Amino acid sequence: MRIFVENLEFLGAHGVYEEERVEGRRFRVDLEVDVPDVTSSRTDALGDTLDYRELAGIVVEVGQGPSRSLIERLSGDILTEVFARCPQVEWARVRIR
Repeated sequence: MRIFVENLEFLGAHGVYEEERVEGRRFRVDLEVDVPDVTSSRTDALGDTLDYRELAGIVVEVGQGPSRSLIERLSGDILTEVFARCPQVEWARVRIR
């Protein structure tokens, strides 16, 4: 089962150049994850699935956290946190704009 969290927007202090880190920039992130066929498809119960609010919280927390020079690093850190906090996630992809 695939879960999508799209168009999350935050202000982050990321970039190679000092003005990017000082002034900050708006970032938009899409995250998609695969989880095993979950019970929620039959029970309709939030407790039986991965709540997309948890995914959104991870993206915003990492995105508004310490500065990274490269978008690749920011993407990697988001994915690292997703896999660490959501063990049911089998696959994930992040897109940053």
